[in-house]
Amino acid sequence: RSRSFERSEETTISSAATVPRTMVAQRVFGLIAGLVPCVWSQQVPQVEGVTIPEDLACAKGKHAAAWASAKQRFRNLLEETPGMFDAIPSSSIKSAVDGAIADVKAAGGFDKSAGEECGYGRLAIQLLSVAVIEDPAALAQPLQETVQMSNPTLTLLLDIPWVATALSGWPFFGILAQIGLHKAQKLEGLLDYDAVDQLGEGASRAFFKEMHNASQKSDLLAMAEASYIYLQDPNQLGVLGSLTALATQAALQADVQKRMSAAQSLQQALRSAIGDAAELDLALTTRWPLWNLLHIVVDAFSTAPPAPGTATK
Repeated sequence: RSRSFERSEETTISSAATVPRTMVAQRVFGLIAGLVPCVWSQQVPQVEGVTIPEDLACAKGKHAAAWASAKQRFRNLLEETPGMFDAIPSSSIKSAVDGAIADVKAAGGFDKSAGEECGYGRLAIQLLSVAVIEDPAALAQPLQETVQMSNPTLTLLLDIPWVATALSGWPFFGILAQIGLHKAQKLEGLLDYDAVDQLGEGASRAFFKEMHNASQKSDLLAMAEASYIYLQDPNQLGVLGSLTALATQAALQADVQKRMSAAQSLQQALRSAIGDAAELDLALTTRWPLWNLLHIVVDAFSTAPPAPGTATK
């Protein structure tokens, strides 16, 4: 499979169940603040045969300040959401996308002379725009129908180390999570969601119910406890259920090296589960809170983007 990032255009698992609830809660709330300073002392994992695109953060181009402003709009959108597993209203998403486009357009970032500057930012705008599509037919398989969007998305998801993605500051997994939540809302009643979510009659269905109920309360600890129990026999879960359980455990891992290792293991598992745009479209249709959990896992390594006007020219 050959994919190019530049083709985008505008438009160890912790046993949480054995840890006291108050201790785990303190670890969760302090995780972001504790991980960011530590991660700079760690080397971004290298993958043989993979070249990390230059300037993923979009901090070096002529229009870097405008792209930094767009990035901050998207981060604010996600960070100001009351619940970690809540869908953001389409009107708020549209406002953020429109504002980002206006920022870059006003600076000339979409002019022909800008070339392909900030491919990641262009992709972020395209992806987040999917989360405002109202037509179920258009929303069902947008990546399969737009190779300029699916190719770089698959590259970031499967090839580029997730720590490098996080350090760019672009909230890639948070955007994917909002696509998934939006699809679940708009496609409800039109799909056999038990089949999409790989729910059988046994443990997988029971685990899904526990995870769904806990996610509605943003109760990450309850999700981790349920995941730990079901991971004792992962064969009883489908692929999406197992990935969700592993991501939940990784989300509570406060040790930097172990969290990096868990992220690498999750990325490797996704490579086995997702191979093309059709499979990614299907995975983004699931009701499992997988993408929100991956956002929690990976974005803990992120750094705040530079303020507009301070980016390197």
